[in-house]
Amino acid sequence: MAKIMVVDDEPDIRKLIEKILKKQGHKIVQCENGRQCVERFPDEKPDLVILDVMMPELDGWETYKRLLKIKPKQRVLFLTAVTLEAEARKQMERLGVSHYLTKPFDPPELIERVRTVLSE
Repeated sequence: MAKIMVVDDEPDIRKLIEKILKKQGHKIVQCENGRQCVERFPDEKPDLVILDVMMPELDGWETYKRLLKIKPKQRVLFLTAVTLEAEARKQMERLGVSHYLTKPFDPPELIERVRTVLSE
């Protein structure tokens, strides 16, 4: 299956996503922040990056911009809090991104979104 990089500053979220997606046969690489993601990205070469929007140091938007400089057509699924949903949609439109998942999420919803993004 796919190699997926999960980038979130909340360890419990990373572990939950890893548990769900490993059961689907995916290989998971965890990063605790955007800076770590950008550093590891060239060596890991993930098929998909699941990227939290709100993180310290380097937020999801800036991380995404840096990833696109490395790989212009990188698949990304953004994670956003319910309270940020409207603002996040506007930012995603500006960046040309259409895939996101609102926290908290249901496992079947995560699986379906990952399947959709990987199929494009």
